[in-house]
Amino acid sequence: MEFLSVGGASASDAAIIAVTTVFSVLCFIGLIVLLCRFADFDGKVKNTVVILSAVLAVGLVLRLVFALTIRGNRGDYGVFINAINNLKLNGTSGYKGDASSSLYPMVYLVYLIFGGLANAMDLSAHDVSMQFMVKFPLIIADLLTAFAVYKVADRYTNRAMALTLAGFVCVCPIFFIGSVIWCSPITFTVMFACFACYFLARKKYAPTIAFGMLAAFSGKEGIYLFPAVCVFSVFHLVRAARNIRRDKPKGDAILSADYRAVISVPVSFVLSFTAVYLLGLVMVHSHSYNPFKYIYEFLLAPLADWKYFTVDGLSVYSIFNRSGMTAGARFPSWLFVCMFAFIIFGVVGVVYFTKRNRATMVLLIAFSLFTMQVYYPDTTAVSMQGTLAVMLVAYALNRDKRILYVLFLVGLCFAINSLTTLGNMGQMNNLSDYDLVNVATSGIKAVTIVCSVITIFAHLYFTVVTVSIGMTGQRRMLEPSRTIGGSINEFFSVKRDK
Repeated sequence: MEFLSVGGASASDAAIIAVTTVFSVLCFIGLIVLLCRFADFDGKVKNTVVILSAVLAVGLVLRLVFALTIRGNRGDYGVFINAINNLKLNGTSGYKGDASSSLYPMVYLVYLIFGGLANAMDLSAHDVSMQFMVKFPLIIADLLTAFAVYKVADRYTNRAMALTLAGFVCVCPIFFIGSVIWCSPITFTVMFACFACYFLARKKYAPTIAFGMLAAFSGKEGIYLFPAVCVFSVFHLVRAARNIRRDKPKGDAILSADYRAVISVPVSFVLSFTAVYLLGLVMVHSHSYNPFKYIYEFLLAPLADWKYFTVDGLSVYSIFNRSGMTAGARFPSWLFVCMFAFIIFGVVGVVYFTKRNRATMVLLIAFSLFTMQVYYPDTTAVSMQGTLAVMLVAYALNRDKRILYVLFLVGLCFAINSLTTLGNMGQMNNLSDYDLVNVATSGIKAVTIVCSVITIFAHLYFTVVTVSIGMTGQRRMLEPSRTIGGSINEFFSVKRDK
């Protein structure tokens, strides 16, 4: 097949892809079995801290094995190395570049510490020790994502299911491909997004806005979270203002649950941006201290200033052989972005204003992220990982097994496509750059096309599921089962919504 012959992929690459895919399927089966087993669990779990620590430890070890044996995509890995080298040569000044070739402020802050340690030890870019310094923060972000999923599930399901979902994030490859195999900063965006969803579900405006802001300033994908955060926050701000006008509270009464959003929402937006801006000043991006230019450079310009119609990503453009193709000068990028923003805000607003359910809002965030990954031009082979993590959080809140259908299909497509792409580039190894067979993608591939087709149909189905849950509130939940066969039958059984 073309994808195994053009770019230099070896038999070992094919073996890694096959083993990882099979292991992902086994993880899904294990997840379904345990979810069915604990569906009606109402008891306490003994030694929760020990079990959770053990689960996170397994996730740590598993990631370290991949992190030290596969350097990953040399382009993304090089972004980290360039930041570390600039720190060595210029300190915290002079680090600049467009948003696609430099670390975002919140990620850069982390690598001031780990990059400084690497420079203090005089590590070479090709040393395994440097590889550890680059990937260890990504591993920590991965494990914090698992902890965020645990916190959501523990609050809205039960302790046993929470540990199960956290364990799934720790051991299933679809949740660590971006960090330790590909080596992408999207891992930080995923982590911040999951915590934003957790606090949104708890109706905590300040941390929701703060983590939403951190997600936006850690990667371009983070801005896709903002439509839902804005709709959620502004809706409650307006409702609180109407309550104040109606009730006319006096003194400290304005800080009660019915009114405080009128203060906490605007203050949280201002303080969150101010904090991110001040922290980001240590990274003199384009030598600009102007806060408005700062917003433009990281949040607005990247949305319309893309280079390609996706790069081996799971999108509609891959199906039509546009992967890796540059956008023409006449392509109306800003009009495209505005239309897309209007559609996303519209869908999220209509569904949320109709139902006003926080669990529905997180589901809408997953829908928004999924939609952007499928139809927005500027995505890559690992962009989908954020959607998968938020989708799992949405399942913890809604417990509709149809969400797991989509997670299963898209997760497998993501794993197969991203690993095939990396293998096709000859980069699923630990070789030095000058030993690589091929460091450029070979364009559209059969695997990417097939996986993209499946993903498009999964998105259409997810749209139906989102509308069904959001507008009716009915769900198809897993029933208790104690056997593997019974759990699988229960997962695929068709039942009426509850």
